[in-house]
Amino acid sequence: MPICPFCNQPMERVTPDEQEAFADLFRCGACQVEQAVYWDTGERLLAWDYDPSDEI
Repeated sequence: MPICPFCNQPMERVTPDEQEAFADLFRCGACQVEQAVYWDTGERLLAWDYDPSDEI
């Protein structure tokens, strides 16, 4: 199970509707960061929702 690169919490596996889009997709329960993992190449892509109203 991958670990979140921001908060070091375990990331839960998510099953997307379009399974062929990613090898595996994981989401952090603490900070909601999503990580797509391509096991063949070792590539990892991070995504998160940005809300400008959250800034101080």
